[in-house]
Amino acid sequence: MPKYVFECQTDGCNLKFERSMKMSDDHRSHVCPSCKEVAPGVIEGFAFDFKSGSAATPGNTGVHKDDYPTADHAVGKDADKRWSYYQAREQVKTAARTQGDTPALIRRTGTDYVEYEPMTDVGRDARRKLTKKALGRVQAAKESRGTR
Repeated sequence: MPKYVFECQTDGCNLKFERSMKMSDDHRSHVCPSCKEVAPGVIEGFAFDFKSGSAATPGNTGVHKDDYPTADHAVGKDADKRWSYYQAREQVKTAARTQGDTPALIRRTGTDYVEYEPMTDVGRDARRKLTKKALGRVQAAKESRGTR
């Protein structure tokens, strides 16, 4: 919850105090805890109050990955490692596409590796034929269901 600062204007009191209040609450003034008069709010820098917790359940730290960990974070996987793996793989793909001057790639997967190479014209033609054949089968299956 945000912290709001108030300063009592009553002669002899002049107490400056903070209150954590909801943003929906009226925070223009607050009752002074010392003299019980209405004290106006003071605009100071931005302050924020995080919830405090116990040793067993720590409070909100303000860091999302610590406050709301994903399952990957809980078991020790790190998103940065995963993204660096994807970026490295994308660099290999880009190099293969540049080498073959084609966006189509062939992927070979082994037990401990994955490699990419540019697809030849013959391979692209074979892929197009296979795709056309598969789409024909899907269309035929849709038509046969529609005639029942």
